[in-house]
Amino acid sequence: MALFTDIFDVANLDDHILGHLEFILNSPSYGDVFKPYLVRMRDSLAVKLLDPSRERKDQYPDDFIRGGIITIDGLVSFFERLIEETTIERLARSQRPLSGNEQYEFLRSEGRIRPITGIESERYSAEILPEEDY
Repeated sequence: MALFTDIFDVANLDDHILGHLEFILNSPSYGDVFKPYLVRMRDSLAVKLLDPSRERKDQYPDDFIRGGIITIDGLVSFFERLIEETTIERLARSQRPLSGNEQYEFLRSEGRIRPITGIESERYSAEILPEEDY
């Protein structure tokens, strides 16, 4: 069986994404609506698991129900861990608007922007210099 951190690892999230996730989890919508919904879903799956009828087992196999319960428990505990480890500074950084240069650097680091040379033909062999990448 996989470890909890193999699936729900905070280290795999960058600071910007983690800040947004923490912002959502610290909102009243999570605590008042979404978390109770997940808990009710987990509880209804547990009740279904107690039904030994063949009809229920044909419709919802035991492994399916157990997997759902484990997944929901994992998500709820992962979200609780993120809430406990939330840093207000990261929340503030994730919510501030990015400047033009920061947006450009972010898109460039993802590979969604390439240098504009003005010459896109193969006839010209203009060398692209990173320091002149505007």
